[in-house]
Amino acid sequence: MASLTDPLPDTSPLRRGAYTVGLVALFGVVFGFTWSQAIVVTVIVLVGESVELARPLPGLDERHFRLAFGLVAMAAGGVAYWAQGDTTVATVGFGGGGWLVLDALYSLREGIRSNDDGTVDADSSEVLLSMQVGHLVAEELKDGPKTVPELADACDMTESRVREALEFHERADTAYRDGDQWYLDESKIGPWAFVRDNTRRILVRFLRPFRLFVPS
Repeated sequence: MASLTDPLPDTSPLRRGAYTVGLVALFGVVFGFTWSQAIVVTVIVLVGESVELARPLPGLDERHFRLAFGLVAMAAGGVAYWAQGDTTVATVGFGGGGWLVLDALYSLREGIRSNDDGTVDADSSEVLLSMQVGHLVAEELKDGPKTVPELADACDMTESRVREALEFHERADTAYRDGDQWYLDESKIGPWAFVRDNTRRILVRFLRPFRLFVPS
């Protein structure tokens, strides 16, 4: 079992040093950043990668890394403003870093983990298959209400797969059951519904850290 003192994979000092210099050169020469901007962005990239590398290690709480990442981003924004008076990088650093800090603190207080929804470790092929089945089920329900066996036969899928798709649609409030029949709510299907629902989810997720300031 890995411990906190075990080195992260692929962290040879020579390799990481060369990678760091390469990133600074890339941002400074190729993208035309000022050298202070290039250094700040490189620091943020390296810290972000360290968070991803450390995420799978047992005993490490990703919320602590998110908190550290936010503090580093805020510090990087302060350095950019102090060294070059760069308000753009400073705003991104303070704004983005501050949000990460608040989000980490709120998650720690409420005991929220990033994989609480069970989707983080899902296999990509499994996700694609679930999406495909969900789409097929929705298309069949457009022709009228059907039972699970009818949907399984029409979609050429097992009944368990169809039930999973129906549970997803039920959670998304795009389908509902009346007895043994399942109905599709077409008012919540389509581009506008997708934009509306996802905009609401994004807004709720963005505002979540600010609940820290709401008295419990």
